[in-house]
Amino acid sequence: MCAWTGGVFELFQPHNLENTLRIPLPWLGVLIHYRKPDRPGELIFGAVDDPRIPLYGTDLASFGYRSTQAVRVPRGDEPLFRDYFTVVAALADRPVA
Repeated sequence: MCAWTGGVFELFQPHNLENTLRIPLPWLGVLIHYRKPDRPGELIFGAVDDPRIPLYGTDLASFGYRSTQAVRVPRGDEPLFRDYFTVVAALADRPVA
């Protein structure tokens, strides 16, 4: 039994329901990772080890596991994801890095 009544984040592709992610917001982690400056980065969704860490950030070590295949993200689109997940983090009472 769980007393928590907050929101849930769900990520799915309509034609591929096997690779879905459904996770309570306190444990959601979204990571943006750029390996090379001139290449698209990876947007990764998963669970965090500690629900007090930022919901959205760049620290690979903060993830408990990697749940989804990485989505390629151009550098110019990163502010859009940051803005969106800042709103999600506020709903979960979590910080953004």
